[in-house]
Amino acid sequence: MEEMYNKLPCREDQLNNLLDLLGESDEPLPASLFVSGGMATGKSLCLTTVLQYLNYKHVFIDCIECYSTKILYESILAGLSDDYMDVKCDSLWELVNNLNTLSNQQNNYEAIVLVLDRAERLRNIDQNIISTLLRLREFCNLNICSIFVTHLIYDNFYFKIGVREPIKLYFPNYNKEELFKIIFLSQKSFVRYLTTNNDFGCDIKEELERPELFANFLNAFLSVFYRPCRDLIELQHMARVNFVKYCEPIIKNEIKPNDLSKLWRHIAPILKTSLELLYLRINTTKTPTQAQSLGKENSEEAQPQRYNFDNILKEELLSTKTFAQSFELPYYAKYLLIAAYLASYNPPKEDKRLFMKNHGKQRKKLQHVRAKAKISEKLNTQLGPKVFTLDRLLAIFYAILEERIGLTSNLLAQIATLVELRLIAGSKEIDLDTSKYKCIIGYDFISAVAQTVGFNVRKYLYDFM
Repeated sequence: MEEMYNKLPCREDQLNNLLDLLGESDEPLPASLFVSGGMATGKSLCLTTVLQYLNYKHVFIDCIECYSTKILYESILAGLSDDYMDVKCDSLWELVNNLNTLSNQQNNYEAIVLVLDRAERLRNIDQNIISTLLRLREFCNLNICSIFVTHLIYDNFYFKIGVREPIKLYFPNYNKEELFKIIFLSQKSFVRYLTTNNDFGCDIKEELERPELFANFLNAFLSVFYRPCRDLIELQHMARVNFVKYCEPIIKNEIKPNDLSKLWRHIAPILKTSLELLYLRINTTKTPTQAQSLGKENSEEAQPQRYNFDNILKEELLSTKTFAQSFELPYYAKYLLIAAYLASYNPPKEDKRLFMKNHGKQRKKLQHVRAKAKISEKLNTQLGPKVFTLDRLLAIFYAILEERIGLTSNLLAQIATLVELRLIAGSKEIDLDTSKYKCIIGYDFISAVAQTVGFNVRKYLYDFM
């Protein structure tokens, strides 16, 4: 048990709940479980670890790979069969018959767990699949439990008829302290990533391996990235990239490792600029094999490749611009993305003056003049995106779009596509009353997208008026 808790830190409550529900060997398993939570919150890993610890027979199926019902049924039967023979199954009726045949072959009431990861994909296949899997034990003589793993809540699963509700288990997002603890466990791998292809002096290497240095970096990193991103996988990637830049002045003997104020002044603008690369996974740092020139290939002694710290940010931003301009979004989706950015970085009270032609004259009061003399740290474009409603998004969209189009389901579906691409944060379910969104891309990205449709974003930003 202690080894399992160490493997999955900050998930002790969820592990205990799973063990309470599944771990009683003398009791039947629950009919179904519904495990929900945000992305990268440890749902699948916790389930796999618990099932391996209990040594239960289980089948783990990723529903994104099952684009048809036939593949789903055959994957279930292939995972439960011991002879690894090709199983043909085309319908739910055949699935139930094969499971009943499997129950006749078993001598004892063996526990079987069926785990369906990314279960939200099942909603688009067949309406009867989820209802049947929730009540699978009623149709076959097996001690079987169906576990649905998804990032959606149960209310997003709609049924035409009443079904047996599963036991719900929620995995909350990691808080700032938990993220610090989990990422800190990978300190050795971060240092190894930095020092693998570089020759440092022993004194510098010892400083880079100090846990205090990595802890100071994580505090600075999470102070910038925790608010816009809670995805552990993405945070680990961005921390790995920025840790190289954090250690640059230490390696060059420009800043001492214990001078936290100078290190913060060095890394703060880099972290804010790196926010524009969030979720894009653009990194221009070349590996030794990629960076090796043709002239050095025939040399007798190849010099070890060092990280090119200079102009990395400039190269990454140029890559962001190129990536954004080649982003093949539909025409109206680009305008929706621009409208989302303007809604996130403009105060709602200024919408009338920014987007209406006849907004009336505004007297320049002394208070307004002083408010416009803002320092760069208080600009809306640097404070981060704000949440906006769907009706405000559509109002700005129609204000900046020159032609007149109707509000169709195809147009609303493009908003869900932007959410799926993680250009906008929010729910993929379109609800005119309750839907709220937030644009999570940077100014360089949106200006590059706007150039493809000939739109001047700067003209409609309150910070540049």
